[in-house]
Amino acid sequence: MKQRIRTMMDVGMAFKAGRQAKGWTQEELARRAHVSRSWLAQVETGKPSFDTYKVLATLQALDLTLWAVSK
Repeated sequence: MKQRIRTMMDVGMAFKAGRQAKGWTQEELARRAHVSRSWLAQVETGKPSFDTYKVLATLQALDLTLWAVSK
């Protein structure tokens, strides 16, 4: 599944979709990504700033890849 990521809301939607596709709760994903559930909840709702390490850890837990593509 490809999803264009341009905003933090897009990141949050990708996390939520990936989590739901796996049948995981926010708590389960947070545990697997070693982040807090509250942080994950904020990101899933489009929190405007984030910790890059936590974003990458969450992508890894979901087995998602982030690509940077120039136009």
